[in-house]
Amino acid sequence: MGDLYALLVGIDRYQSPDIPSLHGCANDVRAAAAQLTADAAPGCRVHTRMLLDGEATRAAVVAAIGAHLGRAGEADTALFWFAGHGSAAAVPAWAWFREPTGMLQTLVCADSRTPGVPDLWDKELSVLLDVIAERAGHVAVVLDSCHADGATRELADQEPAARARSVPPAPERGLDSLAEEVLRRAGRPAPEHVALAACRSDESAQERTIGGVVHGVFSWALLDAVRRLGPGATYRELLAATQTAVEFRSRRQVPQLRPGASPLADHVFLDGTVRRVGTGMRMRFTREGWVIDAGMVHGLPEDGGVRVGVHGGGPEQEAVVTRVRAVTSLVEPGDGWTPGVGEQFPVVVTEVPLPRTTVAVDAAGFAGLAGSPHVRVVSGDLTVPDLRVRAGRAGRVTIVDHHGGALAEVGADRAVAAIEHIARWRLLARLDNPAPSLSGAVRIELIRPEPGQALAPRTGGESLGSVDGVYRLPYRWSGTGWHPPEFLLRLHNTSDRKLYCVLLDLTPRFKVHALLFPGDFIGPGERGVALDGQRVRAFLPDGAPVKPGVRVRDRLKLFVAEEQFSQQPFLMPELGEPVASRGALGRRGLLERLGEAAVHRDLGAARDGGGAYDWTTATVPLEIFVPRLGEGAALGGDPS
Repeated sequence: MGDLYALLVGIDRYQSPDIPSLHGCANDVRAAAAQLTADAAPGCRVHTRMLLDGEATRAAVVAAIGAHLGRAGEADTALFWFAGHGSAAAVPAWAWFREPTGMLQTLVCADSRTPGVPDLWDKELSVLLDVIAERAGHVAVVLDSCHADGATRELADQEPAARARSVPPAPERGLDSLAEEVLRRAGRPAPEHVALAACRSDESAQERTIGGVVHGVFSWALLDAVRRLGPGATYRELLAATQTAVEFRSRRQVPQLRPGASPLADHVFLDGTVRRVGTGMRMRFTREGWVIDAGMVHGLPEDGGVRVGVHGGGPEQEAVVTRVRAVTSLVEPGDGWTPGVGEQFPVVVTEVPLPRTTVAVDAAGFAGLAGSPHVRVVSGDLTVPDLRVRAGRAGRVTIVDHHGGALAEVGADRAVAAIEHIARWRLLARLDNPAPSLSGAVRIELIRPEPGQALAPRTGGESLGSVDGVYRLPYRWSGTGWHPPEFLLRLHNTSDRKLYCVLLDLTPRFKVHALLFPGDFIGPGERGVALDGQRVRAFLPDGAPVKPGVRVRDRLKLFVAEEQFSQQPFLMPELGEPVASRGALGRRGLLERLGEAAVHRDLGAARDGGGAYDWTTATVPLEIFVPRLGEGAALGGDPS
């Protein structure tokens, strides 16, 4: 790796008499600076600039982002670390699509809320860092302030000996007060950066005395996790370890990682290297004991009998699920295995009581299916199986559905993995909560874009029509050839409570991704949008000929819950694809934003108080097709 450029901002003393002092922010960034220097890889030079108290004015922070972090080149890493007061502000009408809660986060600089000096909006910070990300190889953010993941609520029943890094909401401000770069770059796509935040949007970051020194609980826990896990830890691994440490010191603070569904979350901390662990579930120790970040919303049955094992570990490293809750589950390590309380483990399901997918095998050599936790081998003579495996060409088999339609042709040596992959995908496609109080609370709205319309409107717009519940999306013909259909997508929370939503794309090639809406709370009556409000483009899969009559089916599946849940257990690569590939529901430049190298087109840790949290799903089937003569006229296509 190249050099590390770190801008560390710690503010304990504020110029406005209305903003109370803090005591651990300077300690946080000094500790971070020492840790960064101690952990530097051989040959990596650490360039640190620190702004403390009165040095950290709004203008100085903005200038230092450009002047210091802007020095990072394509082989370098840029890090912005902020410790200080955070606040919130109402989202202005022109930026509604950026915050589905209706509130945005602000960083309170040393001179914020003095005459003529506003807070630094998180959206301003994001754009400033986008400029850095266009040149730097990797950009990371650490925010140890209240409301670090978005919106706000008033503090209640503050814990003794803890101080919240929070001040009242910021006053309204006009466009003329925004950082100049924000207006200049409005609407332009930009590379993403990865961010670790101290808490959820409705929580408070706290500081307390730890080891005789006042620190932000989050900063202390994150630096401790960096030391314990070592230089190869990913952001996702650090988040899990940090959440565990924070939970034992603060009951109202759950650290967050953004963007959670992006490959950036699997980058090594402060490095551009991606390291995948091959599983979406993790096991960690909490106040309640050992917990995995999967529950009923992810398809685990409530009736017991589920076992999980450490991914890549031996058979003795297994745990029994003792209680399946809405979004997480309690587990008990098996006999002979005593995992370390401070550790975390990637886990996979090794046993379920009744596998949900039945398979009939008409070809020899599939003994490996007998012990599969995802499928159950049956006799095709006695029942109609969900899947059937038939012998094909030399060394290959064909997997068909119960209608006899071919789903995949694979080598016999890959058949077991392919069958399990399809079984998991089918389980997710069918997963539902049959009688939830949340049914219909969040609506999926597909909007036809007007000519030249780049962003989704907050209200109104012409809804796309469906035929028998299926939205038909035709390619459009022009003088230069066929063009994929485009639409705008909104999620409308019609309820009177804040709800957490994840929108999955289940592609024809058995891939599942969450790039459209990776997961966020949507406020009562508020709307969230896919891809930050930009147009969604639907492609035929790679290899499918773009000619009249070709069509594929796709599913958009919305998961809604009262509590935040992990999207990771849902995610699946394309069948037979070892690395993440591009979904065909996407926008131009999305791959570049995510840093992926492969190009394919298919369709372009939670806090629990028990199992009572409700959840539900909604599914929108899509049919993407190239219309025959006369077929697409009423749907927007022109096959002439």
